[in-house]
Amino acid sequence: MAEFRTMIPNRPINDAVEPMPSRFQNRLADARNTSLDRDARMEAFANRLFSGTTYALWRGSEAITERAAQGLTLDAGSGRGGWASVIARNGERESVDIAPRGDEEVTWVADLQDMPQVPTARYDSVVCHQVLEHVPHPHQAIAELLRVMKPGGLAAISVPHLSRLHELPHDYTRFTPNGLKLALEDAGFEVIELNHFGGLACFIHHQLATIGSAIFNVLPFGGKVFSVLNAPFSYLAQGFDARTDRKGLLANGVIALARKPDRG
Repeated sequence: MAEFRTMIPNRPINDAVEPMPSRFQNRLADARNTSLDRDARMEAFANRLFSGTTYALWRGSEAITERAAQGLTLDAGSGRGGWASVIARNGERESVDIAPRGDEEVTWVADLQDMPQVPTARYDSVVCHQVLEHVPHPHQAIAELLRVMKPGGLAAISVPHLSRLHELPHDYTRFTPNGLKLALEDAGFEVIELNHFGGLACFIHHQLATIGSAIFNVLPFGGKVFSVLNAPFSYLAQGFDARTDRKGLLANGVIALARKPDRG
């Protein structure tokens, strides 16, 4: 949600099974990607308040990311490096992505599902936000994240639950809280904290913000004008969902803080 990215190698896709993006969807994605190319930082005003969804993700993930990112940290599926400055508050950052975006210069070019070039037990921590839905076999990717971590290391991981199809055709999975917890525990992680973010109002606002941003971005200074006009609605959508959907039945996504056991 925070940015558009792809984390798997190019491969043939059966168009009858995998929907392809329409021309309209491509135009929306191009507008959003152009904005992110200018400033990819998640904490930037225009990004964290792009929609209720991105603001809810930021509010839910910032503290967990800062807590997890201690020592040498792998930014897994880094895209444009949107979380780089948050990781750098307490940690030293390296990154991996199969298709880095913008000005991001990754440490490793690799598929998260199989990255033998990344040494075992190299990292004190891992950060992986809004990536696992884009790999065909997320359990394999989670197992690889565990492998490259040192025993006792922490991982901050977020995934979508209520989200429209995006990054087509490479959009494969949605997660419930129990689904993410089970996937992490099956790989060998201990789940320390599990939270949801956003809701139906944030979801609707994200769709409207995506369209509005594409319209405004064709105008001189349109992106800045849109950010200022749109921001109050991001606050309102996030606040509404936080108060009316406390159980996260229609949550936009799930955030986990997990730990690699000392024994493994």
